[in-house]
Amino acid sequence: MAARGGADARMGSELNARDLASGEPLDLAIIGGGINGAAIARAAAAGGLRAALFEASDYGFGTTWKSTKLIHGGLRYLEHGDVGLVFESLRERAWLLQTRPYLVRPQRFLLPLLPWTRRPGWQLRIGLATYDLLALYRAVPPHRPLSRERLRELAPYLPDETRGGFSFFDARVIAPERLTWELVREARQLGAATLNHTPVVAINAPGGTVETVVVDAGGEHVTIPARAVVNAAGPWVDAVNRLGDLPPPELLGVTRGSHIVVELDGPPGHDAVFSTAKSDGRVFFAVPQDDLLLIGTTDERYDGDPSAVRPTPEDIDYLLTEGQTLLPGLDIRRERIRYAYAGLRPLQKVAGGPEAAITRRHAVIDHGKLGGAKGMYSVVGGKLSTFRPLAGDVIEAVTGRKPQRWLAAPPAGWRERLLGLDLHHPARRHLRRYGGDAAAVIELGREVLCPHAPGFEGEVRFAARNEQARTVGDVLLRRTGIGWARCRGLCCHERVAAILAEELGWSAVERDRAAAAYAAEVAYHLPVEGTA
Repeated sequence: MAARGGADARMGSELNARDLASGEPLDLAIIGGGINGAAIARAAAAGGLRAALFEASDYGFGTTWKSTKLIHGGLRYLEHGDVGLVFESLRERAWLLQTRPYLVRPQRFLLPLLPWTRRPGWQLRIGLATYDLLALYRAVPPHRPLSRERLRELAPYLPDETRGGFSFFDARVIAPERLTWELVREARQLGAATLNHTPVVAINAPGGTVETVVVDAGGEHVTIPARAVVNAAGPWVDAVNRLGDLPPPELLGVTRGSHIVVELDGPPGHDAVFSTAKSDGRVFFAVPQDDLLLIGTTDERYDGDPSAVRPTPEDIDYLLTEGQTLLPGLDIRRERIRYAYAGLRPLQKVAGGPEAAITRRHAVIDHGKLGGAKGMYSVVGGKLSTFRPLAGDVIEAVTGRKPQRWLAAPPAGWRERLLGLDLHHPARRHLRRYGGDAAAVIELGREVLCPHAPGFEGEVRFAARNEQARTVGDVLLRRTGIGWARCRGLCCHERVAAILAEELGWSAVERDRAAAAYAAEVAYHLPVEGTA
């Protein structure tokens, strides 16, 4: 496929589905607006392809939104011998720390040696040294051995049986959904069209070659010509493939990862804890999330509706028990769970074996080579940290050419502009997620929305005007992060609905319906019932 030598003059934010239907065929239609779909759209537009991204819900709604929020190299993947994946992940970690410092930050982990730790200390030290070596000692400090006394000083909440341990660094993204939005925004700036709340309902391949996709644009079915289609719908990949003319293979082996978020007597501190669960040896995390503590995760096979995934009572019991065992000094109790959530890992299909052993590598499947539709591709697997090489592999598969080098740098002067805002520290810390746009956001309104999170009226207006936010959930959960506070955004969702009504021209009925829809969304996706 030849590049267009530049995008159509009207490609990007100006185009809607009907514009795309009446224009030249797309070089590439991307289905799914998670981190991978957004990265593919950006890479396609950067390469001069006429590209459009279609997301059924909102950007980052699925797996990206419900992750553990870690940009890690995958220390545990060394155990399975996947050195290449670890090296790639660590390279991407360094790149993200360099280019997105307002979103991705170094995170120190404490790794205690406990009676149930399944590897002796000398093996863990070799593994951590290998981890440092594969990282080429970039971006974060190397690991350090810790005596029992030093570890107890850093983390007095650990069990009395702690025999010492290690510290090492990885990274965490404060808002994966905002990282996704940044990729969407850059794709739009480079010429791609991106449409959220626009599900694809059919993929037409008469004669065995992709010709069109059909989208639901506000209740109207619109047929859009496309020369190639990439299915990057995450846990919905198999469902999307069933929309095509030719029967596709089943590609996914989905697993469910559940988390609980707990409130403590005081701030959880800055250090995260990396360990293994006492009952089954699974990798186990406890990660500070503002003034709350995120505990996870499970890894269970899942074959239900991706839209219906929730943490099970058994998941919550497991996480609570293991959290109490690992962190006895934090007094973690069921009544302190503020909410729980579950995400799905869209991994490659594997017949058997333990879930933890399923590779996290991504694969790009060319349906035409498997007897399916020519011009149809699917993406399975992958990690939050490796969206950039995944996107490059997709572009190479579709075009037969190496993708252009991905150039990115943090906005010039973003830190100075942020520090120059007349705001208290928690507010500046919250607004750093906007990078160079923080000043523009706060200019639209300084009224504080929520007593539990430093969110502002200006964020709502900015999201509606500049970030394609169309629901209260888009704003609170996937633009501002206020929905991750202990109140889940239910202290301010009606106010947010009122601001959106002003911005989007809603009637009073539409405003009230939007507020009610948000309450239902968090009740389902961030449940409290079943945890207390």
